[in-house]
Amino acid sequence: MSIKTVDAQMLKGWLEQNEAVLVDVREPAEHASEKIEGALLLPLAQVCAQALPQHAGKKLVIYCRSGMRSHNACQRLCLEDPSLEVYNLEGGINAWAAAGQSV
Repeated sequence: MSIKTVDAQMLKGWLEQNEAVLVDVREPAEHASEKIEGALLLPLAQVCAQALPQHAGKKLVIYCRSGMRSHNACQRLCLEDPSLEVYNLEGGINAWAAAGQSV
């Protein structure tokens, strides 16, 4: 199974064009302290296909702090539903901030 990835610059473009739904799989306290604008919280322990937000016609992008938990979430989702197309934000919110994007 190959997990698709997206970098911060590409994600920024998708979000500006309203082409992506962003899901944060960190814990509530982490999400409350900093997040990417518009991200929906779904902690890793609760990740399942049924819990995902509506994303018809949009790319589903998963992120965490560094990309590890979101990679695990993507793997879990792909095993549950192989037809699901999900993207892992490379480097997580750390890479997003390092690329100069606001949190």
